[in-house]
Amino acid sequence: MRKPERIIPIILAAGSSQNLPFPKALARFRHRTALQIAVKNCSFLGESLVVLGADAKRILPAVPKNSHVIINRHWPQGQLSSLLAALRKIKQAAFLIYPVDHALLKRNTLVNLVRAFRRRSAAREIVMPRHKSAYGHPVIVSAVVRPEFFKAHTAREVIYHLPQRIRVVNVRTSSIFEDFNTVESYEECLRKFKSRNR
Repeated sequence: MRKPERIIPIILAAGSSQNLPFPKALARFRHRTALQIAVKNCSFLGESLVVLGADAKRILPAVPKNSHVIINRHWPQGQLSSLLAALRKIKQAAFLIYPVDHALLKRNTLVNLVRAFRRRSAAREIVMPRHKSAYGHPVIVSAVVRPEFFKAHTAREVIYHLPQRIRVVNVRTSSIFEDFNTVESYEECLRKFKSRNR
């Protein structure tokens, strides 16, 4: 039985929130921000890498202490640039990709994904969740796949390059693909956050 890989959470919070009156990372969900929710959900894995870019100065004071900040000055180039900024800090470890605007995610979903990653066959280098027929986040990637991201145009290109190496985990929650980009979608996420069972 192979030794379990260490998994480092990467929280992507560098993109522009031009359709919102505040950065996505600082979006409030009751008493916590989207960033605080993400860091807390990942805390059982240890320290998270939080990638900031747009609005970095505004977000930085609100970053939870049990995380390490990476500033991506190339954030206008897209999400892959933020992922690469984090991957440059990660050498021999698996990593979990977590967009900060997935504020409806619960820790239990992450725990199930990590369990599946630990138990996967050697050929399955990527673990991702699926609800009904739709895939989502977070995605866990083995260290052996890391170099491919530096040659790709998008992260999606790497993730879906070889479907046979993906271990799909079916989940009961649509939170894996429920994000927010506008005031309307934020309000919808907030409504669901307030009404769901705790």
